[in-house]
Amino acid sequence: MTSRFPDERRREVLAATRDLVAERGYSSTTVEAVAAATRTSKATLYRQWGDKAALVVEAVSAGSPLAIDRIDTGSLAGDLAAVVDQLAARAAVDVPIVLGLAGAGQRDPALPAALSSRLLPQVEALRAVVGRAVARGELPVDPPAARHLPYLLAGAVVAPTLLDGPAAVADAGYLRSVCDDVLLPALGAACR
Repeated sequence: MTSRFPDERRREVLAATRDLVAERGYSSTTVEAVAAATRTSKATLYRQWGDKAALVVEAVSAGSPLAIDRIDTGSLAGDLAAVVDQLAARAAVDVPIVLGLAGAGQRDPALPAALSSRLLPQVEALRAVVGRAVARGELPVDPPAARHLPYLLAGAVVAPTLLDGPAAVADAGYLRSVCDDVLLPALGAACR
């Protein structure tokens, strides 16, 4: 990415891209459409992002970034509650987009790679949450369920929409119950 692209223009392009993906889906969103919506040349967009997948993933991430790396409440239960609160705050907007991206990723090999690079820091932040809990003595060293934590959280956020329909959204109450009933016991921690 070139740093000469002004921040205000970058935010405008990312917002327009996110809107287009939410409205049309990933497959029907084109770099040409983003260029037209933002009065930016396709060449500039390709120079800044390299490809459509990188542009879309940054746009989706920029719309409501997770900040798991900033969470440290002093307890595993508190940290996981803060994580699920962030996920719940994003779910209504992000789950339909993520489901669309998941389907599109089957046809566009650049998309899963771009998503993985964007999500890896959040996975590392979850590992740090578990590591701090181990250091505090809340969890045994290397709890077996820890490796499943990112998948369990992702499933808890997406499953209501997949199983119960588009109107079903994983809210904070539901996700906190998943923490208390599933995640904490699986990790070997006492519930709150």
